[in-house]
Amino acid sequence: MNMRIDLARSNRLYDIDPDIIPESLKADVLECIRAQKEAAKDEMERFEPAAGAAEAVSPAALKSILETGRDVHGIAIESEISNVIHFGARQVEGSVHDKTVKRLRSHVDEQMGDLLKTLFKSGHKLKARASGHFWYPPGSFMSWHTNSKLPGWRVYINYAETEGDSFFRYQSETGEIVTLEDRQWNLRVFPVRQDRPFWHCVYSQTHRFSLGYMLIDYSLIPRLKRNVRRIFK
Repeated sequence: MNMRIDLARSNRLYDIDPDIIPESLKADVLECIRAQKEAAKDEMERFEPAAGAAEAVSPAALKSILETGRDVHGIAIESEISNVIHFGARQVEGSVHDKTVKRLRSHVDEQMGDLLKTLFKSGHKLKARASGHFWYPPGSFMSWHTNSKLPGWRVYINYAETEGDSFFRYQSETGEIVTLEDRQWNLRVFPVRQDRPFWHCVYSQTHRFSLGYMLIDYSLIPRLKRNVRRIFK
């Protein structure tokens, strides 16, 4: 990647060439996935594909939400917007907590921190905070949401067992609905704002594993902590 993202001047999604992902990072992600499959065997046995998954991520579904004027923050508050298997989220009922997964995710986080330093222009005093950690089995979805209660930049690295059987969909600033079919490896960076909500969703007909990060400007950390306490108290 020749260019570096200037967070201060940019306000769009970046679908980054997965060739930038080091092989050592891929190996750590795959090791974490193996542990996730073991830790969530019971959850996977109980998993039921959602009959209305495709409809929930459709342009028509977003149009309906926008007509009401309401916001949808995300799974931390509205658990009904998704049927994914999630890991390590204290605020989400049914989240899988496993020491091995947590330890292996920390290895991924360390390598992701090194990679993120190469993606952004110098001068940004950023902290990458681990956030969403999801397993999307076939027939799973995360319907339209904005994450707008916790603004900042998001980064997701995800692995899809089969290419083209899952996607990330979002509404651009012009109102266009854009669908990004997943490759096997994907690395995406996008902004989350309160004044201009970034509506997005996910759909999968394969096993898709996703690890998220929230990029925080050090100067905003006190404000962020107040927001987190207000949302999850």
